[in-house]
Amino acid sequence: MLDYFKKGLKKTADAMKSVAPKQRKRIPLDELEDILLEADVEYELIEIIMRELYEDTVTRSQLESKLLATMAWANYTKPEYSNPFVDLIIGVNGAGKTTTIAKLAHHYKSEGNRVMLGASDTFRAAAIEQLTRWADKLDVPIVSSKQGHDPSAVAYDAIDSAKAKGFEHVIIDTAGRLHTQTNLSNELKKIVRICDKAHSGAPHRKMLILDGTQGNSAIAQAKAFNDIIGVDGIIITKLDGTAKGGSIFSIAYALQLPILYVGVGEQPEDLVPFNKYAFIEDFLDAIFIIEEDSVTTALGEKTAITLTEADYQTLFKLINADGYDVLSKHFVREKSTWNEFKLIANNDIQQLEIVNQQGDVLHHYPLDSITAPEPLNTLPADKRSEEPVVEIKPVIKIQSLNEVQRKTLYGFINNDGYDVLSKHFVREQSTWNEFKLVVNEELQQMEIQERSGNVIKAYKAETLV
Repeated sequence: MLDYFKKGLKKTADAMKSVAPKQRKRIPLDELEDILLEADVEYELIEIIMRELYEDTVTRSQLESKLLATMAWANYTKPEYSNPFVDLIIGVNGAGKTTTIAKLAHHYKSEGNRVMLGASDTFRAAAIEQLTRWADKLDVPIVSSKQGHDPSAVAYDAIDSAKAKGFEHVIIDTAGRLHTQTNLSNELKKIVRICDKAHSGAPHRKMLILDGTQGNSAIAQAKAFNDIIGVDGIIITKLDGTAKGGSIFSIAYALQLPILYVGVGEQPEDLVPFNKYAFIEDFLDAIFIIEEDSVTTALGEKTAITLTEADYQTLFKLINADGYDVLSKHFVREKSTWNEFKLIANNDIQQLEIVNQQGDVLHHYPLDSITAPEPLNTLPADKRSEEPVVEIKPVIKIQSLNEVQRKTLYGFINNDGYDVLSKHFVREQSTWNEFKLVVNEELQQMEIQERSGNVIKAYKAETLV
């Protein structure tokens, strides 16, 4: 799944490279402004980001922290509900609404769920026909009516039918409308009320479809829809067909709403759950030098602290023992509160630190507590012990897996009903609950764990390597 964002950002990356053809460790501020503008980040947001950068040149980690801050609302938690879970899809004509409904239905069906479609766009006969063709192609049932019939009645019948048949999901289409059309806005409010009558709490999620090729021009449209019925989340379509991928930062920041999915292609499987960490990582790969397994770069360009791979794992163990999960190269999340904090290197006193937004140090890890001791076999040959060397099994590290091994692991995880969010987190497809992906060195296996540490799934090293 993680490669999908790189695919969707290809045109955006090409646009940024037209300004900065070579990847670098540091980028001058004035050039960074041009790069972000080329990616269609809104200028007002660029000004905010630039004000928060206090040096003449910017490192990857510095920019990553600012971009993550724009997506403080990108997380989504499903409300409590009883089946079926009802999605109400809204948006203007041409945004890719009908195609996205089909992709979402495919996504749910691939998880083993039964899906019912409701063709409540009775404003256009073509919309009913198009959604019906998709339903036939995907082999999912659809409730529809004739053009001009009451769309609220169609929504009610779809939910009622799904409840009677024990379906897990209902996806309801609505008329593609402009936010300025009062009659259609009132119709939308009525659909919401009728959904609740059909099934308490429905629609459980109101999702707005935004055309990625419109970039920042979609923000005003989205704000208006949010004022009408209260949008729960955003789906960005056609990301692969635009050089305006940077507008996602502007949309997330301006709307303060979670981005739930992005469309990165025309195939049914090309609608993927949004992961802000993976998205930002791929966005920055276009302009910054990629230095895999480089802790010096990962923990800040200025630091002189350099750790080996073994040291890196020791640091992460200490962080985990102190009650934090490692989210990315620069951020951790407190297990008890899920608050996020920065991970930085303090070269002056030779330690790594977890700090809050105010710069207060919450935990620190002196360098000598992280780095491994010198090897014991450095004695002269004539003084070495002749006792047989005890064979030690290699420690498995997800960072050290090659591409084939990583795909094998992710394939196992996906077959067990989870989506891989990052190297350290997975999400259960049926519930959207997130779990940790950790290395158990003692048992030589990868584990999916609950926040309490209970192991849900385990994958032995010999099945991966």
